[in-house]
Amino acid sequence: MSYDDVEYLPALITALADPSEARWSVDGWRIERIGPVRGAADHGTIYDPLGPEGTGFPMRPGGTPVYLVSREDAPEHPVAALVHPCGTVPVRTEEWGDRVATPSGLAVLHADPGTTWIGPSTPMLRRAWAALHARAAEGDGRPLENLREVLRGASIDPADWPVEPVEGDFAHGWLMLPDEAGTGTVLGVLANPDGSNTTACLDAEGNTVATLLTFEE
Repeated sequence: MSYDDVEYLPALITALADPSEARWSVDGWRIERIGPVRGAADHGTIYDPLGPEGTGFPMRPGGTPVYLVSREDAPEHPVAALVHPCGTVPVRTEEWGDRVATPSGLAVLHADPGTTWIGPSTPMLRRAWAALHARAAEGDGRPLENLREVLRGASIDPADWPVEPVEGDFAHGWLMLPDEAGTGTVLGVLANPDGSNTTACLDAEGNTVATLLTFEE
């Protein structure tokens, strides 16, 4: 993958070069800086709490910002997120990325040092469940049915989970919550149930300075 292969990357680099702002509109793309992701661990994790795998990233002191990319006319459907643990702006990506399974349609980022896979993300799953009920009521029922099926496969019964969303939850495809300890944060982003990709972003010397998480084929 190169920057020429992904049409939103020039807009994303424009945003990274101007950290004084929190939201940008560039060439039809909406870039929003969210976070930072904070936690007690020195490395964060990107994973689906109902999936089989994940990938890590180093934490920036004080927290790691994330830049969310969506089309201006569809801000509720993110197409990518760039995790930026370094202050350096990347100049290129690795040629190949890695597949990350996101069967539930939810990607979670946190730096909780605990060992339980689903624990730090349970509140996020419950809030996503309610938000997807609202989307289903508006005619977009596939994400809810997919999550329902994945929960069933994991022997999780959401019968007592709320189905009325908190106002604003996942309005632009993401939600930030306090972690279990109350000292860090957990970020949830609605992802592609068919799978997502992570690609290392490099500086001019070839050092990895960011991770690009993409949600579209």
